[in-house]
Amino acid sequence: MLHSLPALLDELERRLMQGDDPMPLLGSVRWSDVIDWPRSSQEALNLRGRLKSISVLINGLQAPLRATLLGLHQNAAYKAKGGMELPPVISLRIQGSV
Repeated sequence: MLHSLPALLDELERRLMQGDDPMPLLGSVRWSDVIDWPRSSQEALNLRGRLKSISVLINGLQAPLRATLLGLHQNAAYKAKGGMELPPVISLRIQGSV
């Protein structure tokens, strides 16, 4: 099935705004069959701006969850952007044998 890229973004944004799960939509797309990709640099810039606004929307939807997790325990392993403090006993050096 062919999917238009602008129509996919419209549907993704609609589902996010309604609080629906976007995964069934994204899982049903055969990305090799997506049509209506940008044909000019201006269209590409418009698409980039649209994707950035969808990303901001997703981050905004995650904000209450992040705040709740941080509020539950101040020293929790959860950090912004999924980061975690490593215990001092773990070395970050990688050793290989020849």
